[in-house]
Amino acid sequence: MTKKYLLLGGLILTLLMGCESPPVRREQLLSENNWPEEMNALIRKGYLAKGMTKDQVKAAWGNPCYSCTGTTGSEGSFGIKDDDKWGAAWEYQTQIVFFNQQGNVVRWENK
Repeated sequence: MTKKYLLLGGLILTLLMGCESPPVRREQLLSENNWPEEMNALIRKGYLAKGMTKDQVKAAWGNPCYSCTGTTGSEGSFGIKDDDKWGAAWEYQTQIVFFNQQGNVVRWENK
C-alpha cells in the first residue's frame, strides 16, 4: 500500500514539475547571453515582447508545459496571416506563445 502512495506521489510531482513556474535560472540565462539591456529588463519582469527568441522566452517564463512544431496558421486559424506562418507554439499554464518559422515570438494569448 505504501508503494502505491509513493508511486502516485512521484507521478503527481513529475506532472507538476512539467511546467517551470518562475524561471529558476533567469539570472544565469541573462549572464550567459549578450542581450540588449531593454530586453534584459523585460525578462527580469517576466514580460514577453514580439520578436523575442525562444531562449529569451525561456528566461522570462521558464520551460513550456507543452510545445508543438510545424503547424502553420492562416487568417482563420488563430488569427495569424499567411505571411506570419508559425513554426512552433509553446503552452504555459495560462498562455500559449506562438513563434514564426525563424523562432521569434509573433503573439501570445490566453488559453
